[in-house]
Amino acid sequence: MLLTILGLGAAAVLDRVNTGVRIEGPGFWFVVLLASGYFIAASALAAFLPASLDAHFEALLPTALASMLVAILFGERFALMFTVGIASSLVLVTGFDAFVPAQALISGFAGIVLVRRADKRIDLVRAGGQLAIARFFAGFALAALSDRGFAGAFGAGFWSAINGFLCGVLALSFLPLLEHALNAPTVFRLQELSDLNAPALKRLLSVAPGTYSHSVTVAHLAESASREIGADALLARVGAYYHDIGKIEKPEYFIENQSGYNKHDDINPRLSATVLRGHVKFGLERADALRLPDSVRAIIAEHHGTSLITYFFAQAQKEAVDTSSDEYRYPGPLPSSRESAVVMLADCVEAASRTLKRPTISRLEQFVKEMVMGRYENGQLAMSNLTFRDLELIKNSFVRVLSGHFHSRIEYPKTKEQA
Repeated sequence: MLLTILGLGAAAVLDRVNTGVRIEGPGFWFVVLLASGYFIAASALAAFLPASLDAHFEALLPTALASMLVAILFGERFALMFTVGIASSLVLVTGFDAFVPAQALISGFAGIVLVRRADKRIDLVRAGGQLAIARFFAGFALAALSDRGFAGAFGAGFWSAINGFLCGVLALSFLPLLEHALNAPTVFRLQELSDLNAPALKRLLSVAPGTYSHSVTVAHLAESASREIGADALLARVGAYYHDIGKIEKPEYFIENQSGYNKHDDINPRLSATVLRGHVKFGLERADALRLPDSVRAIIAEHHGTSLITYFFAQAQKEAVDTSSDEYRYPGPLPSSRESAVVMLADCVEAASRTLKRPTISRLEQFVKEMVMGRYENGQLAMSNLTFRDLELIKNSFVRVLSGHFHSRIEYPKTKEQA
């Protein structure tokens, strides 16, 4: 009954985020080894711990550490289930004593709640301090309910507090190693990747300044829209920064990096389309070299979906009417997440917005609507789980950001009437 009440209470406290996670490969084996190691350590402690220390059995287990690491690496909801699992295993280890599993549940749930708002690595130390306070009161209260007297209850609370603080410090120590070993897109890793002084982004700026400027604007659009629809705004921003990283290979073939002379004038449309499509392949190669998280890599692969390179396809049709469109499409796949779809929409809207002349608010609204619905009608958003409400919020967000970008040139309807 206690396990059920605590589990439902923690689920109610957490917002509806991270509702599920797909764990495979190294992540799967890490979770299995962590759970197995926890159970083995608990069994060894139960077998060899002196009887005089039995009252502090749970304070010697790193329950909060395991729960905090799983929450950061795989999400809060999965961490809740993981914590219930390892805490329940203690029932077998302690001979069906409810005190230790209850302490473990409180410890794990408190750790999950305290790291959910952590934006910087140092916040884990603060979470450890807060966890120490929470664990002291929880340990004291549970021990008091178990008739251990004031001294026993204070001792349980004290050692539980020490355990909580150490779990926060150890989480800070182990997390960088696990992030790189599992290539996990934690909030801390994404914050580091979003630094515009990162070597890869500085190289993009020096080699392809037009692409760099485009990527920064796409990041602003994608981050704002993702926040509006409740998607991962930080992931969208990082994905936008790196989505065109493959253009470093041949920057002069992309219009944003050209100044007058266009190299495509000297080659046929099929070869031009091949060069444009190639930036996705080169981007994935650079993502592998940089060991970018899979979720960022997916945005690089999916930001064009299977869309048609319309300009060069039209040029090819002038030479041969029966030209197949397959050779003028990006290889895909289609965006598989909301963040990837938002970056796709932000990418096409930002690129096309450069052609607008004397944009007004109404023109921007119509323009953004046509671009977004065009991608939808072409089936590019079929795998993204975006709803019509999401699309409406995305359109409004894009218009708001673009109107700020074009503010010095916007001709507002009221001003036009007065003129």
